[in-house]
Amino acid sequence: MYTVIVMEGRPVEALLLSVSPDRLRVVIPGRADTAEFQMLDGQWTSESGAQVELGAIFSTGAADTKMVMGLGQELRRTAV
Repeated sequence: MYTVIVMEGRPVEALLLSVSPDRLRVVIPGRADTAEFQMLDGQWTSESGAQVELGAIFSTGAADTKMVMGLGQELRRTAV
């Protein structure tokens, strides 16, 4: 599953690795480390404290999208 994350006002494409209602882990092309975001007070927040937004989610199944929006059970995916 792929997403577009809006960071510092710029859209950034990312590959979702794991998602739960309070944590989101992604791989962003060009970055050496996996990025992790935590849901704090209704806002996705980076490890440095910057707020980010999910701009879009691309998936082959509606169930995956519901999970990211907090409507399903925990989902874990592995990048290939």
